Amino acid sequence: MTDDSLKIFAKAEKFRAQGLFSKALPAYLSAVKLSSEPSLRFDAFLSLASIARSLGDISKARRYIQNARLEMKRSGRNEEKESVDLEEVLIDRADGKYRESLLRLNGFFKRRLADKDFQACGFIQWAMGGALRFSGRLSESEKAYHQSFEFAKKARDGDGQIYALLGLGGVCRIQGKLSDSEKYYRKAKNLLSQSADLFAKAYAYCGLGNALRQKGLYLEAGELYIKSRFLYQKLGDAADLGYVEWGLARVNMQKGDLKAARGFLSRALALFGRAKENRGLVLAQMSLAQVLHAGGETTRAEALFQKAVNLSLKSGLTAHLELFT
Repeated sequence: MTDDSLKIFAKAEKFRAQGLFSKALPAYLSAVKLSSEPSLRFDAFLSLASIARSLGDISKARRYIQNARLEMKRSGRNEEKESVDLEEVLIDRADGKYRESLLRLNGFFKRRLADKDFQACGFIQWAMGGALRFSGRLSESEKAYHQSFEFAKKARDGDGQIYALLGLGGVCRIQGKLSDSEKYYRKAKNLLSQSADLFAKAYAYCGLGNALRQKGLYLEAGELYIKSRFLYQKLGDAADLGYVEWGLARVNMQKGDLKAARGFLSRALALFGRAKENRGLVLAQMSLAQVLHAGGETTRAEALFQKAVNLSLKSGLTAHLELFT
């Protein structure tokens, strides 16, 4: 192992902790290229899998997790098998395999609870909350996020508490519980004032913007979207940047500026397409169908609306039913 590979790996870890995935990813790859030491390569590949998953690149995530499994065996770090298995489940979850991932996550949770590893319990409940939300099991999702928060609090895991609150803000919002949603997002935003996690800050700005938009507070919502856009651009996160553009489109739709809304939706669709973000594609296609219909292009609107419904069903999502979003 060279000193250079260690320095580059340390830099990658710092970037990742800040949510700067676009900088962390090439740094990890450089560390892997420079090092032949299995242990460092294992840590780098496991992080690369997580980053690729977060950015929606499932094929790369699967390739990296297989590389991590190989380096784990070469380094003799067989005690890390559970970490590798868990990341593989999270990749399945990101790939829309919600039923399968929930079954396996529940197994992880029971084992971690038996070990009294409350930080891990909080993280697993957070992951389960997302899988439940995207498969339409909203009340169960809300319960999982509450449990995630309590476990994180018990473990004194500040980041875990923040992500649980962000999860609660999201699931309450699509249930139409807008006051609760705003409360959770604001609480997360306050906790983030002491955090260096740019991704979580961008997510909180966008989520709170969505909740305020739905409450008709368009000026504040727009300001939050702009803050979120700046951070997501810095992070190089195409999928989540698409949600910002979609949110700005919804603001303009509500204000009656359909021309501006159409422009934002075009950008959102391009970003979601690039990131293969199916839920975002469904929401943007349905919004654009509404804009087209309002402009008299009913045939195109109906075809696009049906396309969105079909994609939602094919992906195992319920986004086409998310009226409160």
